[in-house]
Amino acid sequence: MYQYIFFLVIYPGLLLLSVFFGAHYAAHRIRLNKSWKNIGLESSLMSIYALLLSFALAGSSNHANQRNDEIYAVADKLSLVIKKSKYYENELKHGVQKYLITFFSIHNHNLSADAKESEHVIKQILHNDQQLDIFLINYQKNHVESKSEISEITSNTSALHAAYIRLTQNYGKNTPTLIISILILCSFLMGFLIGYMKKIHNNQTFVVTTIFIIISSVMIGAIWDQDHPGIGLIKPNYQSITDVSDLFKAYLLSNHI
Repeated sequence: MYQYIFFLVIYPGLLLLSVFFGAHYAAHRIRLNKSWKNIGLESSLMSIYALLLSFALAGSSNHANQRNDEIYAVADKLSLVIKKSKYYENELKHGVQKYLITFFSIHNHNLSADAKESEHVIKQILHNDQQLDIFLINYQKNHVESKSEISEITSNTSALHAAYIRLTQNYGKNTPTLIISILILCSFLMGFLIGYMKKIHNNQTFVVTTIFIIISSVMIGAIWDQDHPGIGLIKPNYQSITDVSDLFKAYLLSNHI
């Protein structure tokens, strides 16, 4: 919440203030009869700033795309485990279904992805796997002929929890703080330059100033938002996992009936 206040209110205000300081400094230079001649570097500096913005936005978008790819991977592996479990003997089937119920419960409490909580979620996933392993070991002792089925379950659930751990760890992937700090600093310097040039040339470029502030605020805000899927407006799309969960619930209900 406080981050949105910064990007929607405080940061645009600071950008406007940087433009004002640039104009104020230019007015001071004019009073001292200091001249200014364009050397073409001004547009190059703005281009460098735009390039930094594009690079950071592309990086954060890539993290978001990887996150969605991991979600699809988890959904595929879940579907496989659920489909295979339907053909097991009842006791083995119930053991795998118990594992899946716990898995979906962990996932449902992890929808508001937070990098700080990823370690706790990973511990829950690993604990659920350990509980399944204990069940499978005991089951195999009493059902020696089920070795191939146990091997298949272990392989599929291992791939599932590995995919989900990758997804959870992805929440911590974001644009380095140093890069964000450089972008914010550069935006202030560009605002200062715009204000300075506007005053030097006595050009009332209110439109340019407004567009610059809006673009900088929106793009840097978007970079931050994509890097924080737990509290940002751009949320991960869990629909594929939700669809698998709904099918699993329907299957359990039909069996119960």
